[in-house]
Amino acid sequence: MEEYTLESRELRPKIRAGVEALPARIQGRDLILLRDRMGISEDLALPQEWAGLLALLDGRHSVREIQVNLMRQQGLGLIPMEEILRILSRLDEGFFLDTERFRIHYREVSEKFRAETVRRPAHAGSAYPARPEELNQTIQRLFEGVSSSEDEEEKERPLGLILPHIDLHRGGGCYAWGYRVLRRFPDTRLFVILGTCHLPMEKPFALTEKTFETPLGRTPSDPQLVREVVRRSGLDLLSDELVHRTEHTIEFQVVFLQYLLGADSRFRILPVLCNGFHRMMEDRILPTADPEYSAGLKALQEVLQGIAEPFCLIASADLAHLGPQFGDPRSILPGDLPRIRTEDQLMLEPVLEGNAEGFYRHILGEGDRRRICGLPPIYTLLKLAGPCSGRLLRYEQAHHPQATVTFASVGVWPRG
Repeated sequence: MEEYTLESRELRPKIRAGVEALPARIQGRDLILLRDRMGISEDLALPQEWAGLLALLDGRHSVREIQVNLMRQQGLGLIPMEEILRILSRLDEGFFLDTERFRIHYREVSEKFRAETVRRPAHAGSAYPARPEELNQTIQRLFEGVSSSEDEEEKERPLGLILPHIDLHRGGGCYAWGYRVLRRFPDTRLFVILGTCHLPMEKPFALTEKTFETPLGRTPSDPQLVREVVRRSGLDLLSDELVHRTEHTIEFQVVFLQYLLGADSRFRILPVLCNGFHRMMEDRILPTADPEYSAGLKALQEVLQGIAEPFCLIASADLAHLGPQFGDPRSILPGDLPRIRTEDQLMLEPVLEGNAEGFYRHILGEGDRRRICGLPPIYTLLKLAGPCSGRLLRYEQAHHPQATVTFASVGVWPRG
């Protein structure tokens, strides 16, 4: 562990990527809960009064400057340096700081994960039931709430589906509205799942050859396809593989596919987590103008063009994220929801036209102020699908004053 002594006053400590600070109330006390979305560090509860210190752990302030800033912010006397160093030691011990100690531990965890052949369920028991019987019953009830008359069922095989990745408790019915169009095509044996990655990544895509396990069974990835995409791209698209360990966006789709096709079905997946487009948006360029994204996309296109069997593209993608929890200045009121729906509908118009660039440019024009986390997988699906058009199957909003999320199910079919 880093030795935090009085000689450490010139260090510029930084909270590492993937860590979020959440307000919490435990045993009647207001606390700050540090949670690691990468699943490397265990949750750590800190006193609420240390919020100011955490905000200064950005790699730009020395420990000495942090001490001075805290005194100015809180209007108190000089906080003892030993107390600040004690908190830093505690954070470093829990692997919350961006230090060499954390980087060594990260490599160890990553190497252990890469050696495993099965990707274990990370969200069973929290985002969806862990017991197979209860999970089957839960999903069955979701499908019972969906109209399934023959007139409303699509008779042509879809090229792809855009589906939510919100937890089943809030968005399960929307999943069912999308997945119902696959019930007529049980012979589909390959699903290319493009998921939003909510964790830091280096490359534009993160692939894995692992078998995905859920309470309903095990579904293999197609290692030959994974290796061919990596080879054609010229990029190490397995270097970010650790993000698959806790990311939920592919796991949730596997759960529904296993329910729909049966636990003993021989379908397989090509699991692809998509990096954010933040840097492209800052530079105001199209994603395809980025050399690495373009190389990865081209590799996926070439590999999929060589597949003779029916397959389905799935974009695991939510839409807007609004409210103070996501950085907005005020709460989301019920009266805001019609306006939010209208904004989402306008944003989805180019998606329904199969226009990937139009979808991207719309969000770019908004400055991504509504935080559309599904942008990368939806854009990538439309680029892989080629000439296509979509139909909105369901749109929903999970309203909470502090954190409102919107999502939809969209079917994508060949144009014409």
